[in-house]
This record gives sequence, structure tokens and C-alpha cells, in this order.
Amino acid sequence: MAIATFGPLLVWESKALSLGSILLNLAAGAGMIVANKNYLMGVDEMQRKIQLEAMALALGVALVFGLAYSTADVADLIPFDAEIAHVVFAVCAAYGLGIFLGIRRYQ
Repeated sequence: MAIATFGPLLVWESKALSLGSILLNLAAGAGMIVANKNYLMGVDEMQRKIQLEAMALALGVALVFGLAYSTADVADLIPFDAEIAHVVFAVCAAYGLGIFLGIRRYQ
């Protein structure tokens, strides 16, 4: 993400290099998805259940919070622009909370 974001600002002016860095980022993301799937297939049933419940919470937060946040920005209900980084933070916090609560529940 850093290369795709800051490369065009600080290093190059080429749209081809920008596109290449974005495609590289997408390929790394696809690799991350495959690695996560393989990880889930390798853990025991309880850990898989904890992970899937945390992922469900994170997906719900992404959709509900993300859409409400965007709508609040469009309706000028918040004094700043809605940024995707805020939604990513909320999703990560929800996932972490889901893992924590799942581990506590099944101890």
C-alpha cells in the first residue's frame, strides 16, 4: 500500500508504474486471502469457530458502520470527510474484539 500510495507522489510520475504497483498490491491481497483460508483449514474446530465468528462481526461492522459513516458524510452530519482508513480501523478493532471475546467464551 505504501508503494502504491506514495510512489506516484514522491518517486515517479508514470501512470504505468502506478498501475503496476496497484496490481502488485492486489496480487499480495489475493495471496493474503489464500493464506488466511489455508490457515483456517489447518486450525482445530474451536479456533476456526472463534475466527469465523470474529470475521462475521468484522463484516457486519464494515457494512453497517461503513454505510452509516458514508451516509453521514454525504448528509453533512459530520464536520470532516469520511475516510476509508476510519472504516478499516473500525473493522480491525471489531475483529480483534471478536477474537478476544471468542477466546474468553471458550476458555
